Amino acid sequence: MYNLLMTAGEDDWDNPTWSLSTGRYLEHTVPVLRDRFNTLTGDVVEQLKGMPTLFAYEEFRDQPARVGRITEIQQLQHELRVTLALDPAVTPIPQTVLSSIYQELDINIRNWEHSRTHWAVKDVDLVNVLMRANLLNLAQLPPQPRPPKVFISYSWDSPEHRQWVALLAANLRAQGIDVILDQWHVRGGEDLAAFMDRSIREADRVLVICSEGYVERAAGRRGGVGFEHMIVTGALMQDLGTVKFIPIVRQSTDQVVIPAELSTRLRFNLSAGEQYQNQLNDLIRDLHDVQIPIPPLGRNPFI
Repeated sequence: MYNLLMTAGEDDWDNPTWSLSTGRYLEHTVPVLRDRFNTLTGDVVEQLKGMPTLFAYEEFRDQPARVGRITEIQQLQHELRVTLALDPAVTPIPQTVLSSIYQELDINIRNWEHSRTHWAVKDVDLVNVLMRANLLNLAQLPPQPRPPKVFISYSWDSPEHRQWVALLAANLRAQGIDVILDQWHVRGGEDLAAFMDRSIREADRVLVICSEGYVERAAGRRGGVGFEHMIVTGALMQDLGTVKFIPIVRQSTDQVVIPAELSTRLRFNLSAGEQYQNQLNDLIRDLHDVQIPIPPLGRNPFI
């Protein structure tokens, strides 16, 4: 079996995550499989993640399909949020080539499946079909690592500051980092406290944007910042050795202020200035857990 994720969004498969209305999950899936995968229990989620996945575009986009894995599935109020990882061993499949094997892939063009954004589960051996079409020379597709998930905690100091945070988040996502940001992920009527608590718990790392406004609100335990910082403080008290929370400095003066609970943590300074790009590159390297190579230890020259 394999997952078929079909999208109309331009360049959707260049991003680490994709969202789909819950009503379109298991469209164009035979009844026996729909019954089997309809309820996203923990076991079902693991089965879906264990299948190879074809990430395709609706035909009008004329963009190449990709092959990889689903690495995470989140159930939100009215949609499913999928984290994906493309397999670098499988080259992109041009639309003209993909359309020539629709029948083998059980993609039903008579029902316009190739023109409908949806998620289907197909009872087809994807690897075998790709090998017969000379699109793959591997007997199986290995699991793919999950992109790092990062939550950004910040204060709404000004419209300009919110835009700066959004641009930083977009930049990180372009570098393969799955960023969770309230501006993108909170829906009307959603419980903000529950969103903040869930996002901090589920994130691998939390970027704390230490603007002057954030530090002031955190110290006074005011508003959403006060609530988020209370969660951060509690987590630090439970595990002093954690590296989950990263202070990000964005301030207008050379005298940096940091919340006391984070003052001893290694920070990255993304304030305007010559150091910005180098600091951003170091942050991206850290989030991807890519270590700086350490020179080999030589022999004692006096022995």
